Amino acid sequence: MKPGDEWKGTLNNQRKVFEMRNELEDKILAILEQHQVGVLTSVQGDYPHARYMTFLHDGLTLYTPSGKELPKTDEVRRNPHVSVLIGYESPGSAFLEINGLASLEEDESIKERIWENISKEWFRGEDSPSFVVIKIVPEQIRILNSDDDGPDTLDLIG
Repeated sequence: MKPGDEWKGTLNNQRKVFEMRNELEDKILAILEQHQVGVLTSVQGDYPHARYMTFLHDGLTLYTPSGKELPKTDEVRRNPHVSVLIGYESPGSAFLEINGLASLEEDESIKERIWENISKEWFRGEDSPSFVVIKIVPEQIRILNSDDDGPDTLDLIG
């Protein structure tokens, strides 16, 4: 082995991991682009509490509109760990399981962007004190029912 060969092997392995991660992110983003309705699960007391929601995304970060007075906003404040299922169409179709941390978004420009892209039937107006946006920063995303052997996992923390 020549000097530096061990570095070449390490660099090649790092490049392959980077390419696989980019490929996985592209698959995830494609599913997010095609689907806006999914299931948000938060924790209510000692139990999971699931409900259908509309999701928009900026990269891998999800946003969903809500009413400030609804139970889900209190649940997110008490325990920010949430899970989202999105993308399922029919048996065998790929979908995402996203585990992450939720918070109430304060950035007005993001709230405006979400307002422009949602159904308005549930809200009085963008400036309504009851309109809030829940932001979900993923910690792990799994693609299930994809063409591969098993679920593909993208770990985004530590």
